[in-house]
Amino acid sequence: MTPVKSLFVLVIAGACALGAAPAPPRVTEFGTGPTIVLVHGLGGSALQWMPTARKLLARHHVVMVDLPGHGDSPMLDPFSIDEVAESLDAVLAKQTPPGGIVVGHGVGGLVGMTLLQRHPEHVRGLVLVDASARFSVPVADQQQRLFLEYLDKNYDAFLKQMFTQLGRDSAQGVAIHAQATQVQKGVMIAYYRALLNIDASGALRDPKAPVLCLGSSRAWPDSVGWAEVARQRGYPEGAPLAARRIGDSGYWVMREQPDSLAAAIAEFSSTVAGGE
Repeated sequence: MTPVKSLFVLVIAGACALGAAPAPPRVTEFGTGPTIVLVHGLGGSALQWMPTARKLLARHHVVMVDLPGHGDSPMLDPFSIDEVAESLDAVLAKQTPPGGIVVGHGVGGLVGMTLLQRHPEHVRGLVLVDASARFSVPVADQQQRLFLEYLDKNYDAFLKQMFTQLGRDSAQGVAIHAQATQVQKGVMIAYYRALLNIDASGALRDPKAPVLCLGSSRAWPDSVGWAEVARQRGYPEGAPLAARRIGDSGYWVMREQPDSLAAAIAEFSSTVAGGE
């Protein structure tokens, strides 16, 4: 083997030994001011944040992120929620100055909690929109295997059932499901597999940054108190979390009530900045 080939082999071997950083997700960013990073939920896309983002960009630097395997973001291999959080941290680390407020919807919020655990130095504040920290009831290994087998064999029917019921009416349910079908089956199954065992509630017991929990009126009915909603979402009892309900809103709260949602995020950003 020639010296050049030997050097090439050593470089490749060294890179493999060190491990490659997670592929960065696709982002769309605009505006100037404090950084706000918007992360969508499972089966969604960055563009669903656009109505709310428009309300924030006058005074903020807004970064909309496509989760791995969604939109134009490559899927991670190996895949885990921890790796998704690392890819999101790469986005925050590139900001000037590094870091920002993370706003996560659904699974995007769970990723934000994981990120807060792993890289609190980059999370100035965390806004959770209809986001749970874990499954409300633990799922045994045998049940997980059966569920994943069922999911693989009945994927189309499962996806339709899961996403159409999220709509405020049948037409919106069809639209939400249609968006979810744009994500590859293997990607969705990988997320569901990871979600069966994730528990990010530890990030909220003694959070290293302020946390605001926002709930749509569909997921947080006015007849239910915040303590019960927090319990259902797997949040630790007594955790120091602020909470606010966004009225007349459903799963797509960022489209349905962009003014109210943006106002809550902007107020939180101002409070965070004032406390630094």
